[in-house]
Amino acid sequence: MTTNTSSSARGYGYQHQQLRTWWTPIVQAGGVLCHAKTCIMPSRTITPGELWDLGHTEDRTRWTGPEHQRCNRSDGARRKNARRLLNTRRRWSL
Repeated sequence: MTTNTSSSARGYGYQHQQLRTWWTPIVQAGGVLCHAKTCIMPSRTITPGELWDLGHTEDRTRWTGPEHQRCNRSDGARRKNARRLLNTRRRWSL
């Protein structure tokens, strides 16, 4: 599902953009480790040219650091699915 909400409205405003700009040359130089709680890649190292996101805490109060894009987005999907399951009521037919 695609949303028309701006990146700033989703929590990725000026502070996020500045921090990502600060991290970019460091990540591109190589040797940065994925900050995700659970790294799903073969190596925690984010290699130059590899897609990455700037991770944040679950409550979105602070940024945690660079994460492999797959690690970051799979964690978000996992949490969203868990919330959806909690809000789903099963209706049993007799």
